[in-house]
Amino acid sequence: MKVATRQIKGFLSAIPQNINAVLLHGNDLGMISEYGANIAGHVAPDIDDVFSVTRLSGEQVSGDPALIGDSAQSIAMTAERRLVWVRGKGTELLSGCKTAFSQSLDSAFIVVEATDTTSRHALVKLFENADHAAAVGCYADSAADLGAVLKEITTRDGISIDRDAAALVIQRLGSDRAASRQEMEKLALLAGPGGSLGYDDVAAALGDSGALTTTDIAMAAADGQIDRLQHGLEKAWSESQNAVMVLRGCQGYFRQLLGASRASQAGTPVAQAVKSLRPPVHFRLQDKMAAQLRVWTPDSLFDAVNRLQDAELSVKQGGGNDEIFAGQALLGICLRRQKSGR
Repeated sequence: MKVATRQIKGFLSAIPQNINAVLLHGNDLGMISEYGANIAGHVAPDIDDVFSVTRLSGEQVSGDPALIGDSAQSIAMTAERRLVWVRGKGTELLSGCKTAFSQSLDSAFIVVEATDTTSRHALVKLFENADHAAAVGCYADSAADLGAVLKEITTRDGISIDRDAAALVIQRLGSDRAASRQEMEKLALLAGPGGSLGYDDVAAALGDSGALTTTDIAMAAADGQIDRLQHGLEKAWSESQNAVMVLRGCQGYFRQLLGASRASQAGTPVAQAVKSLRPPVHFRLQDKMAAQLRVWTPDSLFDAVNRLQDAELSVKQGGGNDEIFAGQALLGICLRRQKSGR
């Protein structure tokens, strides 16, 4: 079965009894990890218990396609069911999952985390089309998703946060669920139980992480500020941010610019075009984006998006340094902005 985005929360809280295999796939690695741990915790009382839990890598499964099925047939010594927890990219897991699905899985539960698939991937289709399995897409949080996580954390600790501060949190975060939650937890710790958070509090607290966000990196490229871009990328790599996520986040920013640029070209005032963007741009950043739109044309923005997509593809294909691929693409865009000279 395919679990729709609106159904994920309910599915994770009460997985149907007929489901004994779940695939977590998409581009948000933090969300995949969070959901995987959530499901594993419901299946196994102790996820570190080797007598009832088998952990497998994509490399192991690729070398032995029968391994998932064989592991699922092993008796759980200290739990009701054997948990087989598999982590890999995706393609190398297909044969192993097919083999496992050809056997009885009544005494096991399989969790597969695939970090390099799309919704059209054969592995995803395998889980979607199986009566006893489910596929859950894990993609970058929308503004509404981030707002829900923020509300969950602030409500839990009785923290009040004003509207502008909440909007800034959502603007700054979002490319990775685990990283977003971590930053929100830091804000909760800063405020303390029953405390409050204003815009200045959030801006100061996210100062360092803000320089790491894809929005800040994209803005530096759009402004043609090489030093600022280099500084942001160095911080991103030093904290092990995923190159694909950085590139994809920058794509989102330039797509927003492209949408606003096309609207402006069609006659909408620049300021109004920016205010009409979805997800909304925080009011404190709207003037900056409007200034960028006076330099960038729709054609040049379209080219920038294509460059970023090509860089993402190069990273996924492997065979090189991911950070170099991403940095070169962003530097090229940054230099193009400088050469425009307007």
